[in-house]
Amino acid sequence: MRVSIKDKLLLILGSTFLIVLLGLLVYDVTRRGIYSPKMGLNVAIVGEDSVSVLLLRPEEEMVGWINMSKNIRIKVFNSEALYPLVSVWNYGVSEKKPYENMEKSLGQAMGVVISRTIKIDDVSAIENVLGKMFSISLKTDLSIRDRVLIRQFMADAVKSKKVLEMTIPESVFNKVTDPDGKEFKEFNQTMSLWTKNKFVIEPILDENADISINNVSGIPGMGSILANQLESAGMHVIELKADAEENVDEEKKGCMYSTDRRYEMTEKVLKEQVGCTKIAQPKAIDGDGKVRIWIK
Repeated sequence: MRVSIKDKLLLILGSTFLIVLLGLLVYDVTRRGIYSPKMGLNVAIVGEDSVSVLLLRPEEEMVGWINMSKNIRIKVFNSEALYPLVSVWNYGVSEKKPYENMEKSLGQAMGVVISRTIKIDDVSAIENVLGKMFSISLKTDLSIRDRVLIRQFMADAVKSKKVLEMTIPESVFNKVTDPDGKEFKEFNQTMSLWTKNKFVIEPILDENADISINNVSGIPGMGSILANQLESAGMHVIELKADAEENVDEEKKGCMYSTDRRYEMTEKVLKEQVGCTKIAQPKAIDGDGKVRIWIK
């Protein structure tokens, strides 16, 4: 039987699709990811109608779990809008950036670094995360490699009862009532005091790098927000500025940093979890060992 040109074309297209799909799978499995036995990680867990925060601390052999109240309301990243926490993921889906939206909105509201998200079609409980880590329906920006390592660490922690369930105290919230009578809780400045002892990454604390933050974005408060997030991880922020005296590449935007010394774990968090880019040390800056961060 002769094969028609149409059948040949469909066969070629099908084979090409499978090759591309296999290539993407191999890339996802082999790419480095951000999880390592030395590096702590904070993950947002988004359930059907609930949100939790997962703390992974392999150096301390501890898994932390925080259930978030359903009536918490936070400011959405890059917006003046306030949304119930349980609605932030859906808002991000509508903006076509659910992971970035969830991580930055929740991280900035709490004053911690939230670097990855797991979305499950169930209640946000640690057992459900374990059970669905390799599910096809799972939505996450973790690589497959990270998912394998994290699930193994979590399973060992649960088995050895090294899971610490934490409750956020009511003192870190302000209670507000909308004109329609709905009541919400919003984080206040006390939250940063609570997080500093809960989210510390020990290898970061041990490096004791002095951090200087310069907010040249024109958005008031961005420097303080980042300072709270970095301090919660164990970094030592010694300076907050809002000027443009230092000559930093005007074409680059976002978070940038420079240093004349090597702080392996601090830089790893800045690059892989905060999303900062390392740049060459500006010529006008003397070598003093500081890590300088610019927000543009």
